[in-house]
Amino acid sequence: MQKRSIFTILFSVLLLTAHAQESTRKERHDSLRRYRNTQDTNYVRKYPDRLIITLYQSYRQYDVRFSQGNMMDTNAISKHQFIADANVSTGLAVDFDKISFSFGIKSAPPTASAVKKKGNTDYSTFSVSLNAYRFRIETSYRKYQGFYDINSPRYLPGYADSTPYFNPPNMSVRSLRAKTLFIFNKRHFSYNAAYSNTFRQVKSAGSWLMMGNLYSYRFSANNTFFPLQTRYFYDEWGFLDKFYVSGLSVGPGATYNLVIFKRLYLNMTLNLGLDMQRHYLHTNLFDQDIVRWRPGFASDFRAALGFNSKNFFMSGTFKIDYNLYNTQFFVVEPRYFATDLNIGYRFPFKKRKWVKKLQENEWYKLL
Repeated sequence: MQKRSIFTILFSVLLLTAHAQESTRKERHDSLRRYRNTQDTNYVRKYPDRLIITLYQSYRQYDVRFSQGNMMDTNAISKHQFIADANVSTGLAVDFDKISFSFGIKSAPPTASAVKKKGNTDYSTFSVSLNAYRFRIETSYRKYQGFYDINSPRYLPGYADSTPYFNPPNMSVRSLRAKTLFIFNKRHFSYNAAYSNTFRQVKSAGSWLMMGNLYSYRFSANNTFFPLQTRYFYDEWGFLDKFYVSGLSVGPGATYNLVIFKRLYLNMTLNLGLDMQRHYLHTNLFDQDIVRWRPGFASDFRAALGFNSKNFFMSGTFKIDYNLYNTQFFVVEPRYFATDLNIGYRFPFKKRKWVKKLQENEWYKLL
């Protein structure tokens, strides 16, 4: 009887020890199959019960570069750099827990002399993001109408400072993009602390990244993108009026938050990726179109410098997105630049029933 009691006690202790070890493993386990996703509060602070409002003022520019290598061009007159000058735009971003969205509109109309020289650019943008535990998913819509060629002096005869740049008739670019960042060191590092302010980094840390990018671009113009003086360099595609690209890119990246006094921070992020692209080309004059699959390259660089306290925050951010589309007949290189000044505040937020229900949902916790 005594031996049986000792055996029972030892067996119970073993069960309790195994259960404790299993619980510890579960707590340490970090995967999408469990929602025991926790971050080290010595490094990262989270604000799931705050409504975060950010106002931003930005300068944005989008340029599309066309070049060809089929014919000798010693004066480089066939190289075009079409610029959509979005100038100064104003926007608003709203963040709550894992969901954020923003929109911006052009806020500083160009002067009459600038319109005469460059033409006018219409610009709009909208984005929605999801801040999961290991993922950040960014979706965006951008549209630009009205471009001018900064390289016009190379081919316009008798060019003078007062001569207007060449404007491709009704040239427009529309982009749809869904970008996913997989963050390896999520326990000690927060990408959102630098760019969406739902978190706050209080101790320096960094992480390797894996980037996935699904996108669709539509470039179009009336009749053609190219002026009369350079069309022959592009052969039958000198009358190109539609160029559509859809693609998927995957690649590695790295990011780091340098934090001083728990409030000042500097972030730098770089992503590189290889593309698989579907190209659609169309010429209205010859009523000719072609579809091709081609490899390509994509990259983006971001930097942020800011002040991030418990409630108030402000930052300056800089972003460059780059893509390379080699159609075999010519090369297209879109570049997007944005410099933003952000000022925001985390407001106390009374959770409604639907908010509590959402945050208690198992699938929502899984994120």
